[in-house]
Amino acid sequence: MFLNLQKAFDCVDHDILLNKLNNCGITGGFFKLIKNYLQNGYQRVVLNNNSSRSVSDWGKITHGVPQGSILGLLLFHLYINDLPSLVKTNNNIVSFADDTSLIISNPDQINFKNYANKALQLIQEWFGTNLIFLNWEKNPLYALLD
Repeated sequence: MFLNLQKAFDCVDHDILLNKLNNCGITGGFFKLIKNYLQNGYQRVVLNNNSSRSVSDWGKITHGVPQGSILGLLLFHLYINDLPSLVKTNNNIVSFADDTSLIISNPDQINFKNYANKALQLIQEWFGTNLIFLNWEKNPLYALLD
């Protein structure tokens, strides 16, 4: 099952990521560098119309990692690093960048459905805890498991 994530790189919560980095043993100078990189960003919106210009207030950036960069990809993978540990028996999670797939194998249809539902429940809970959301419109296989 392909798990289509909504704006996965944009949803990475900086506090959760820093906690996960610390739990992975990333400390010292590298941790401080990443923390400084993540926690000192601000942004605003500037709209230039033909007749006027509108500018928002500055806002602190608390979510997201850069897309299209090695650092963003590395930080995202460290963010979701604990996801595969949720599903062990007859299940596997495969990720490439922000594309995530759940692979379930069981020759018995009833056991397959039970494993799939349990795995999806655990994955949904993990996504909710980590503030990442599935794009339900692009995940039609969920309806088959009901």
